[in-house]
Amino acid sequence: MEENNNLLLGISGSPRKQGTETAVLYALDYASKKFGFETEFWTVRAKKINFCIHCDYCIREKKGCIHKDDLMEVYDKLRAAKFLLFGTPVFQGNLSAQLKAVIDRC
Repeated sequence: MEENNNLLLGISGSPRKQGTETAVLYALDYASKKFGFETEFWTVRAKKINFCIHCDYCIREKKGCIHKDDLMEVYDKLRAAKFLLFGTPVFQGNLSAQLKAVIDRC
């Protein structure tokens, strides 16, 4: 994916349909219309995302992760994005476990 200095990537950290997902899509639409951002959306919903096991593969190999799961589909978008927008429900005063797994692996 080619780098675009105006790319805003929205990530929904909700395991459920609607709710946070709808809020992120609304914010992306607003940013696109108001500020001219190119936007992309990705959700953790229904994705298989393994937790980081701190094996240091990413540090040793300087690329990727030992896990080959659904997070692979968003790595190029993360590298290309100039801005990130995270939306998550709050569980026990913290972000969702699914979004935490994404952040820990990026």
